[in-house]
Amino acid sequence: MSRFILAIFFVFTQVPTPPSGPQALERLRAKVSVESVTDASIERLAGHYKNTSKEIRERVGGFLSGDDLYLFPDGTYIYCEWSDISPITISDKGTWTLVKNSVELKSGPEITWDPGAYRQYDRKYVAIRRSSQPKEVLLVGVEYKLSNFEEAAGDDPGFMLLVVSMKRESPIDGKHTTALKAKLMKSAWRPEYYQRPSR
Repeated sequence: MSRFILAIFFVFTQVPTPPSGPQALERLRAKVSVESVTDASIERLAGHYKNTSKEIRERVGGFLSGDDLYLFPDGTYIYCEWSDISPITISDKGTWTLVKNSVELKSGPEITWDPGAYRQYDRKYVAIRRSSQPKEVLLVGVEYKLSNFEEAAGDDPGFMLLVVSMKRESPIDGKHTTALKAKLMKSAWRPEYYQRPSR
């Protein structure tokens, strides 16, 4: 009996392994026409990504909250959150890597809190583009957003792809990296927002 209980416990406590980039691409292709980003590299994917892109704003209007991800060509990143009642705030920062069109974020030592403690926060993404948009880059989180897309795609998977993805609004080159980082750290670095009050 105890072995049975241990086996059930083992099954229910396993964390599902996120799909690889190629697996995520195939799952997306089952519902919408997308391709891998060609010639993907750190330099090619570096840029400012938003889940409130200009394109989706034109379709649905304004937003009360949003996320901004800055992937820098030196292999570092800054992830910001904002809402109608709080300013743009850095919730995560660290280093990012690229393997077979998959972007993975790893928090740096300055992040002493869990960025995903209160919400779904993907740390692994597949880099894709719509088949009709050869120059765009979309990042779709494979830990949460991919499943959200599959569940909600319905009759308009193209729209849902925009809802769940982070779209690159502009590239970032090496010449502007230092200045942009300094600007974000000066205006949006608020670690006190995430520190737990002492008891």
